[in-house]
Amino acid sequence: MLRLTYLLLIFVTSIFSACKNEPATQADAGNTNDKDTLPQKTVAPPAGTFVYTVTSGTVTWSGKKANNDTHEGTITVESGELKVSDGKLQSGHIQMNMNTLTVTSIKDGGEKRDLESHLKDVDFFEVNKFPKASFDFEEVLPSDMQDFNQIIVGDLTIKQKTHGVNIPVQLKVSGDELTARSPVFSINRTKWGVNFRSGLLGTVKDKLIEDSVVLSLRLTAKRRL
Repeated sequence: MLRLTYLLLIFVTSIFSACKNEPATQADAGNTNDKDTLPQKTVAPPAGTFVYTVTSGTVTWSGKKANNDTHEGTITVESGELKVSDGKLQSGHIQMNMNTLTVTSIKDGGEKRDLESHLKDVDFFEVNKFPKASFDFEEVLPSDMQDFNQIIVGDLTIKQKTHGVNIPVQLKVSGDELTARSPVFSINRTKWGVNFRSGLLGTVKDKLIEDSVVLSLRLTAKRRL
């Protein structure tokens, strides 16, 4: 009888231990990770109308010859103001310093300086005479592009010539900081009097530089308090 009681005690103890060490159910496991699966809060743009001062910005450019030889570079955005209402652009002014025009596609220092000097000379942008370029807008349209939620309708001024340009942008406002970027878009340089080796001048094909210049824009701005 004592032996039977002893065996029963071992059996009950084993069952208890197994229950105590039984892994958590799927529901229980899910409960332990609830805080990890909760949706993350996004910071909504501030309600109201605010002016943002541009703190940094870059225009990236690309041009191509008829033989597909391509050069790229940048121009610095030196100043600007953007008016934003409830997270949407309303109007703005952006100014570029044409003296900052650089070539990033050439590694050789001498060749790089030569091309930069040529682009700044009378054949192209005449930066000594026209040191600033600007973009001004007072109209913004909704966009159906997935990654670029607004289209800026504005005027681009280069060499004191002004023509309309539409630029899709992705605008993000977080706290007092605004960032904006565009996809690549193209302009016809001849509209702004940059005619060197253009087809308009009857340039022979092997010397031709395409009239289309590809641009993109990035900006960072701070809310004016």
